[in-house]
Amino acid sequence: MAICALFSFPIAYLTNAIWGGPYWMHFVIALGFGTVGTCTTMLIDTMFPKMSSFWAFVLSAPLTLSIGSAHTWYWISPYYDDFDWPLMLKVVIIGLFFCAVIYYYFFSREQNLSMASALQQAELEKLKAEQALTYSQLKLLQSQIEPHFLFNTLANLKALIAVEPKQAEILLDKFTELLRVTLKKSRQESISLEDEVAGISAYLAIQQIRLGERLQYSVTLTSQELNQRQLPPMLLQPLVENAVFHGIEPKAEGGHVNVRINVDEQRWQITIEDNGIGFKQAAKQGHGLALSNIQKRLASLFPNQASLHIQALETGGTLAKLEFPCEQ
Repeated sequence: MAICALFSFPIAYLTNAIWGGPYWMHFVIALGFGTVGTCTTMLIDTMFPKMSSFWAFVLSAPLTLSIGSAHTWYWISPYYDDFDWPLMLKVVIIGLFFCAVIYYYFFSREQNLSMASALQQAELEKLKAEQALTYSQLKLLQSQIEPHFLFNTLANLKALIAVEPKQAEILLDKFTELLRVTLKKSRQESISLEDEVAGISAYLAIQQIRLGERLQYSVTLTSQELNQRQLPPMLLQPLVENAVFHGIEPKAEGGHVNVRINVDEQRWQITIEDNGIGFKQAAKQGHGLALSNIQKRLASLFPNQASLHIQALETGGTLAKLEFPCEQ
């Protein structure tokens, strides 16, 4: 109705310029046409919601012209002795023009809203597809990483039961903790840092039992308050596994793996550093699927907001730097 009132001002100015008389009367007549046209269109939309805008206009236009013309004659009749057909024909033509202008405005607005809605729906579908892709990549990543140490762990457990039952018990506890966290990750789109660290620590403890003194490790949080923060699962563990598998294990004297986790300005800043033989010099060269999957997941979850950098250290070993937005 407010839009109809705005349209009525220029229409009233036009008719007032043609016939003269009080401007307010021309405005009331124009507003009458607009009000009738709007109300009849709304009524038709309510009664026939599936009717197209064009046919709704075709149906409402005669009603609008009839009622609007009667309303017009009501105001101008005191100035005429008899019904003036030529004058009313001009009124009908202007009224038709007025209705067409309003119809075109609302039709264009409806088309724009429909296009915006379709675009929004397409964006939503795209987002859902990207989330599904991210989830499938997570599943694939888990299936690729777990066999690295699963069978070795079970073989070590079997060997330790007979000779070192205490160590076997510790290994079983760590393995159980790792499985608990892994199963939890597979069911959730995000996980607390506390659980993520528990999984990493369990994995490193298992590898330490297997490698003995050849592996030392540390997991450092800059603040214990970070434990309850949420982050996507399976971003850190593949990097830790790479550090052990490609860096420490091939090195005769072994080495250490240091994980440091920090949040600065609502961004995760995570480093995984080892002093092994170096990622590029490792004899056990993989296909880079784990790193590729991490990068693809970061790009999908945080477009242009995340980074993963792998660099060789001058002193030997590898440094992995992971940075991405922190969930609130």
